[in-house]
Amino acid sequence: MGLPQRIFATFAFLFASALPALAQTSHKPKPEDAIRAADAAWLKAYEAKDVDKSVAFLDKNGSMLAPNTPIATGKTAVAKLIARDLALQDSKIKWHPDKAGVAASGDLGYTSGFYDWSFKDKSGKVISDTGKYLTVWKKQPDGSWKVLFDTYNSDNPPAYYP
Repeated sequence: MGLPQRIFATFAFLFASALPALAQTSHKPKPEDAIRAADAAWLKAYEAKDVDKSVAFLDKNGSMLAPNTPIATGKTAVAKLIARDLALQDSKIKWHPDKAGVAASGDLGYTSGFYDWSFKDKSGKVISDTGKYLTVWKKQPDGSWKVLFDTYNSDNPPAYYP
């Protein structure tokens, strides 16, 4: 084997040896992927109208800052707020994060995005709402992410605007 073939064989061997490491590096999950997964799992609990599972996504000091209602802090207060919303006739909610991030410290993160929510009022009229949300997540000692703060508001004008 001549020198050019040996050089080529050496580079080919080194390249082939590096492929598994390159593949692992390119598929390494980003910290915000775990937050996006938690956000998606929280939505599934809401879609199932499971108050207990929905509340389980909250940090022990978690708060919801829903529009037109006082802040709800702690699992008991948040459970009442979630139960109220899920009990609305034909309540359906979807949300989708378009942004997610994690602080440099790695202990706090966020998701933000858009939601669609509909339900029937007492007269049976369908009420539809679209808007945006921001959720602040806190990393737990076990590595899971829990909601520290959640807030949302409508893109629709209040009923009292012309």
